[in-house]
Amino acid sequence: MEIKQTMDQDVLVLTLTGELMGGPDADTFRRTIDNAIEEDKIQVVVDMDKVSWMNSSGIGMLISALSSLRSSSGDLKLANVSERLRRPLEITKLSSVFEQFPSISAAIQSYK
Repeated sequence: MEIKQTMDQDVLVLTLTGELMGGPDADTFRRTIDNAIEEDKIQVVVDMDKVSWMNSSGIGMLISALSSLRSSSGDLKLANVSERLRRPLEITKLSSVFEQFPSISAAIQSYK
C-alpha cells in the first residue's frame, strides 16, 4: 500500500493505493496518523479510489485511525469507496461509523 498526503484547505487528504491488508502497512498508516495529530492535522479524508481490496486488518487500521483522531477532537471521513470495499463495511455494521462521500471535494466540504 502506498500513501500520498496532500493538504486541501485545512484538511489532510490521504490517497491510498493498493490493498489494505494490515501487516507492515498498518505501522506505516499508524505513523502517518500519529504524525498528522502531532502537527494538528486532525481533519482527515481517506481517498479509497485506488484501493483494490481491504480485509479485516485493513478495516482495523481505519477504526484505529478514526478513534485516535476523534480522541484528538478530529475526524476521519472516507471518499470514493467502491462497492467492493463498501460491502465489508456494511457487513460489519461499520458503514454507520464511517462517514462516506462520493468524492474528495464532498468529504472536504463536510468539514465546513
